Amino acid sequence: MPPAAQRPRGPKLKFTPEDDQLLIDLKEKKNLTWKQIADFFPGRSSGTLQVRYCTKLKAKPMVWTDDMVFKLRTAMQEYENDRWRIISSKIGTGFSPLACRDKAREFEALERAAAEEEQEPHHHPSDDAETSYQ
Repeated sequence: MPPAAQRPRGPKLKFTPEDDQLLIDLKEKKNLTWKQIADFFPGRSSGTLQVRYCTKLKAKPMVWTDDMVFKLRTAMQEYENDRWRIISSKIGTGFSPLACRDKAREFEALERAAAEEEQEPHHHPSDDAETSYQ
């Protein structure tokens, strides 16, 4: 029996973020087969691309534990605090993150109320008067 063919020696091709995005798009948006996808990646086999997609790129359903939810909530709160700190630094001295947040919420509430008022049908007082035709 002949010896097994040796794998070509050479630098291993690294996947770039662009490669990964193309791979995801071709599989999920274009619904191409692995053989068709391999045509877009010279030097890579359909098997290599399938392994990359299935082990590194395909969205996996997540099971959220209480600890993960806690970490998410904490991260969101930290982001919110940093967000207003950054915003206040752009306004100028004398405006605390809390003051900026409160002012933003105030005008957002006014804008929401104005938008809701525009959507309501306008009622005119004369609509209430009974019209008598004689």
